[in-house]
Amino acid sequence: IGYRRDLIMKIEQSVVEESVQHNRIVEKLKQHIKNFQKFLTEDYKKACAKVSKAEKAYTELVAKNSEFLTYVSTLTICNNILFKLDAIRGVLKIYRSYLMFVAPLSWRQKHDENLRGKIQSIQFESGEFATDNDLVETLDIDRMVEVAKNELKNPLSARIYFKKPEQMMYLFRTMELQSREYLTQLSKTDAPFRLLQDRIKQLTQAAKQELDYFQYYIDSIYDEIARENYNEAHLQEKFFRILNEAFYYSVASPCTLKLKICIEYVYEQIVGKCEEGHQSLQDPMKILEVMYEDFNLRLDSLDFKIVNQARNDFFAQDLKMMKNAYKAQREL
Repeated sequence: IGYRRDLIMKIEQSVVEESVQHNRIVEKLKQHIKNFQKFLTEDYKKACAKVSKAEKAYTELVAKNSEFLTYVSTLTICNNILFKLDAIRGVLKIYRSYLMFVAPLSWRQKHDENLRGKIQSIQFESGEFATDNDLVETLDIDRMVEVAKNELKNPLSARIYFKKPEQMMYLFRTMELQSREYLTQLSKTDAPFRLLQDRIKQLTQAAKQELDYFQYYIDSIYDEIARENYNEAHLQEKFFRILNEAFYYSVASPCTLKLKICIEYVYEQIVGKCEEGHQSLQDPMKILEVMYEDFNLRLDSLDFKIVNQARNDFFAQDLKMMKNAYKAQREL
């Protein structure tokens, strides 16, 4: 029973503590709810103030935008006016250039700035076509205004040769008559011109055929030249082969060199040594031949007894030399 009473008391005490803690949590929650409501109220006020400021700024922005559009439309109108004025200026310059160009040369030399100080003749001047870059530059308002300002500072002369429209009409009528005369002459010369063209074609064809024939002759001549070159090379090859074989054996072979040495030796023994040397074998051979003929003539003029005596002496000398050689060999 005591344990049960203690347990009930503990439970009641726990309930009381939980109730106290619950009350505290409820009070804190209420306080948080009040603070959150206060925060929402203040934030709503700030948001409303910001929205009012944004609406005011948007209203001012719309007003500024409408004012800007007004300025843009005004600027566009002004730019269009400037473009129109620039186009009119260009057209007027073209008209002035045309009127200056069709005026007489004597008047242009006095009043046209392009012909002052030049000879009295038609002088063609090089021009340039307008490119995309030039068109882009013409859209530049500042450049356009600057060019117009410079032209207004230094304006061109306002003198014009043609004062009345009838003068220009007369000029065009004259040009029309000249064109008609030109067409008449062209119609008259059309048939001869066509005949001339046909004749030119025929002459061109004939010249082409003649050129083909001439080219054929040139090719045949080139073939002959090539054949002659081949024959020349063949003859040259044969000549060098003969020169390197027969001529070598007849002039620079070992036998020829031995003969040359022998002739030079005989020449030195008989005549004497030649200091300058001989360019060929003909000179010493001629000299030896003359001396040999002279020697034979002298031998023919000798007495037969003297010849036999010399022969016997020569044989006796040879016999003596052979005996001496035989004895020397026996002694060895």
